[in-house]
Amino acid sequence: MLHITWLTFIVSIFAALIVGGFLSQLLLTITGKDKSSLKRELSQLKKAHQDYQVSVTEHFGRTTELINELSENYQQIQRHLSQGAEEFVKPELRIAAHREEPNLEDLAPKTDEPALDRPWDYADKTPHQEGTLSETFGLKDSDSPKT
Repeated sequence: MLHITWLTFIVSIFAALIVGGFLSQLLLTITGKDKSSLKRELSQLKKAHQDYQVSVTEHFGRTTELINELSENYQQIQRHLSQGAEEFVKPELRIAAHREEPNLEDLAPKTDEPALDRPWDYADKTPHQEGTLSETFGLKDSDSPKT
């Protein structure tokens, strides 16, 4: 009898696994999450990502073209204005304008004070004096470390 109980138990577990597998497959098919639908969704997402990458690349390519056109237009405007200045401004006025332009020396503040010396990194000392980087600098004899 015990033998039949174990056999029944094993058969019922096996049957439960089979029924559970069928139910999970049915549930995934109903919700659309079966293997083929997941593959379709993945391929759609890959295509959408590739389309996005292509559109970003095209966008930056077009941006580069527009910036190059802007630079060329700026150069054309600069040439046009230079030609207009050459054509419409009298030569004597151009020379006078260049003479009247201040240079950097004229713009610098004038001071009557002499230039200051740079500070020294050290203080003057005699050969027998301790330097400022010495461990005993500034200590009195009573404060000196005892060795």
